Order: sequence, then C-alpha cells, then structure tokens
Amino acid sequence: MSSQLISKLKHKVVIVLRLLGLKSKLKKWPVLSLEETNRIKSSVRIIDTKTTLNTIREAIEKEKKGAYLRFGDGDINLMYGINDIYQQKDKSLSKEMKQAFLLSHGAIHKSLPIHSKQFGFEDGMNSKKHLLPDDLALKYISATHEFFVNEKVYSPVALHHLAIYDTNYCISFLKFLKSKNPIFVGNKDISPNIINKLFGKDTVGSPSINAFTEIDRIEADLEAILKANINAFRVVVIAMGCSGRVLQKRIIKKDYNVYLFDFGSLLDAFNGNQTRSWIKDASIENLQNILNEL
Repeated sequence: MSSQLISKLKHKVVIVLRLLGLKSKLKKWPVLSLEETNRIKSSVRIIDTKTTLNTIREAIEKEKKGAYLRFGDGDINLMYGINDIYQQKDKSLSKEMKQAFLLSHGAIHKSLPIHSKQFGFEDGMNSKKHLLPDDLALKYISATHEFFVNEKVYSPVALHHLAIYDTNYCISFLKFLKSKNPIFVGNKDISPNIINKLFGKDTVGSPSINAFTEIDRIEADLEAILKANINAFRVVVIAMGCSGRVLQKRIIKKDYNVYLFDFGSLLDAFNGNQTRSWIKDASIENLQNILNEL
C-alpha cells in the first residue's frame, strides 16, 4: 500500500472521529482571563449569512482588492503548530498563517465558525449543521480574538447554509461569481465538469491534502494567469483547505488587482464527497438542482 493511500486513509479515520465528536484539537489553544472572556461574550456578534455574501458581492462589484477568509479550527491549529486533518504542521506555515490572520489592508472579510446561541445563529442551524455549543464557539474566538479587534466576524458558512435554506439566493450568488470570469485554484480531485460549470476554464490545481507542500508552485501558476492581463480586476476562487488562506495572504501582499473568495466545503458537497457533517444532512437532489441552474 502506497504512503499516499495510507495518509488518505488516516485522514478519513480522523474525519469520522471528528464527526462523531470523539476527536478534539483544542488542548494547546490559549485560555483568556475571566475579564477578557466576559468582554468577548458581551461584544462579539457574528454577521449573518446573507449580509456576509452581500458585503462580498458589493466589494467585487466595486472592484475592491480584498479577500474572504474562512478561518476555522484547522487554521488555528496550524498557527499554533498542531496538525490539521488535511495539512501537516510546518514552522513556515504557522508563521504565514498568523500573517493571514493579521491581514487588514483592503476589503478583508475574515470569518470564524462561531455561530452559536452566544454569538448568533440562524433558522435551520443545529448541532449537525453549523451551530456550535457556546463553550466551543468561545474557544474559537478566544484563540483568535487579537486578530478581530475592532473588526467584524463574518459567517464562514454563508454559501453552505443558503444552499439548503435559500436556494434561489445561493444560485444568484453563484451566477454572479461565474459572471466575473473567475480563476479557480483548488482541489484537483474535484470533477472538471463541476469546476467548469461553477467557475469556467481558468484553473490551477492543488493537492487534496498537504497543499502547502506545493504552495510555491500553486502561487506561481496563479501569478502567471494574473500577469497575462495585469491591469484587469479578477476574482479568484480558492478551495484548497487551510493552505488557501496562506495563498490569499501572499497574493494580497503582492497587491494584485484581485478579490479572493474562499469557497469551502460546498464544493465537496457538489462533488458528492461527505467531508462535513452538514453535507450528510443536505439534499443531494437540492444540490444537483443548484448545479443545473448554473
């Protein structure tokens, strides 16, 4: 059995354990004082899903340089030197992940999975679909609070949630993205037909796991496309796990005329991969109807 196949099997086992709530990676995250914890509880609220996408759409329509960064537990783990499901820890990655969390120049829309009774949630969210227990949501924001000072916390599951509970809105947003002739950078194992239907033909492939090992090549391939028409505003859709946030950071730092949109696990759902618990509860027929409308 090849080492790559063994690695993929190990990742699948970890995914199952996490979906069952039997695997936690929070042991090395920082713990705040009671005073700071109470301040966060009283001041932090997550932006709702539609407002999140409306804000992003407005930025793209106005051709603002920026990015929608979907931070999660994997990004936090890697920043603190802990392995993620799809990405092994690396000192350089930890440093660059922190730089991604620190981004503030331009239309930067940072998100964090803290939908909960404490910080805000929406109809249809439950323990299987995007609703976190208050204590877990608090751990997420406590571990990253320094990067959200005076900044809004956007929803990281905006497309995912609306794909189920407001399909027409989701379809409208996906059509808007495709109308911008986006460049897709992401998992090369996703069906080319799905990629073409959602985004078009400008693509850069990335590994399905440990994408950081090829980050320099991925960055160079993306830059080659951008430099071909350097003055044009482009939308770049990212779907390469935690390493995607590092790529977003690198491109923003180089001041390309782009908006980078992190797509997330809705792409896995379209591809028939049950990588998240919410996908198991989603209607396959409903997801297929979305693709048929594009």
